[in-house]
Amino acid sequence: MTAFKHTLRLLTVALGLLLTGASASAQSVTVYAGQTFTFTVDVQFAQEENITYEIYDDFAGINLAVVPGNCPVTSAFFPSGNSGSSVDITWLVPGMYLVKVEAVNDCPTNNMKFWLVEVLPALPTASLVVNPNEVCRGDEADLLITFTGEAPWSFVLEANDGINPPVTTTYNGITDNPFVIVISPTRTTTYTVLSVTDANGTNPDPSNSVILTVKPRPDGSPIYQYEP
Repeated sequence: MTAFKHTLRLLTVALGLLLTGASASAQSVTVYAGQTFTFTVDVQFAQEENITYEIYDDFAGINLAVVPGNCPVTSAFFPSGNSGSSVDITWLVPGMYLVKVEAVNDCPTNNMKFWLVEVLPALPTASLVVNPNEVCRGDEADLLITFTGEAPWSFVLEANDGINPPVTTTYNGITDNPFVIVISPTRTTTYTVLSVTDANGTNPDPSNSVILTVKPRPDGSPIYQYEP
């Protein structure tokens, strides 16, 4: 394969990017800290014999064709290796990064592709605990919601007893952490935070679910009658 054919296949990379490290011609990707993103090369590129990926957190003015990746594993890492037509990268620290994929075969050419990655601060999460997790009908329990991220938070809470339509309630401007809600359902109910928002964005899948088991009181049973 000629060097000219290689160049035609690098649709997103300019010659200046290959030689000087400029990022203007790279594809752009945005992720959040804590997320894992999958990078995949196109079919023609994937036919090369040896495909490897590298991550740079300092790429201004360097020759990306010869300088190896310089990003520490404390900022981003490959959870399953850095070779193949498709790899995962887990991002840990907000900032700007460059991902290089290089394919090498028997032809003495550099076949490269680049992604410019912006890692934003992590999205907020919500962790739920109910205390106690069993009550008799008419008694109360505390639903504790612990957030990550930056106050204030807004969130949507769903209560589902499996019989009636789920009930959703929106809470705004929450600064307490943990935030406590006193609950007293009439039936065993599952509670889930459907979304939580802070200054960094909205997480549409932020929490675990918890179940409050409600035990019925038999009507008219002498054991529940009070006799002074």
